[in-house]
Amino acid sequence: MLVNTHNVFDDRKNEIEFYYSVMIDIDDESKHILNTIDNQSFFRIMKSNFILMLYNLVESTFTSGMAEIYDGFAQDICSYDSVIDEIQDIWRDSKIKQLYKSDSGLNTYTKQVKKLVDDITRGVPLSLTKETLGMNGNLNAKNIKKICDKHRIRYRVTDDNLVLDQVKKKRNSLAHGDESFGRCTRDLTTKDLENIKDTVLRFISEIVIAMDKYYDEKQYLRKK
Repeated sequence: MLVNTHNVFDDRKNEIEFYYSVMIDIDDESKHILNTIDNQSFFRIMKSNFILMLYNLVESTFTSGMAEIYDGFAQDICSYDSVIDEIQDIWRDSKIKQLYKSDSGLNTYTKQVKKLVDDITRGVPLSLTKETLGMNGNLNAKNIKKICDKHRIRYRVTDDNLVLDQVKKKRNSLAHGDESFGRCTRDLTTKDLENIKDTVLRFISEIVIAMDKYYDEKQYLRKK
């Protein structure tokens, strides 16, 4: 089981559920909290921050899961020949990108290519990092599934109706300063946010189940 990933997911989930419960209390008109413009503005800022928390859960959980899977490669001392084609492709492409970026002379470039070939033929243990994933704040359901497909992680997920894409876009608008916290979620009700929250949590939970199975069964290893 991906222990750290479950801890990350549970921690972020508890934060989100607590934060949402506070928003519900504030949005309860019977408490007469939202009777001034200042309070309404503060509540809109809270809703925007809720979107950031949801995206944080998505990226931190998925990144942690992939990092633990990559740690599994290291623990199993996986060589190039011992892993499935998909992992070979990911590792090889990452190495080639490093070579391609090199501005060294031909002699240095030749040595780097030779080392790559030697690592493969000599069975040097593979090493991958989360930087290989190239996420950069762009995780939605489509990109998560694409990364899983590249690793041959088999998942069964509920259709998210582009909810994760909405979360990603609003997160990026806030992060890049395209929208203010007071305006970004002004049209979303607490019920809308609850539906978004439940969809995100369900989708990520299903992805974690798939990553758990992949990790526990060592599905990255080539069958003998």
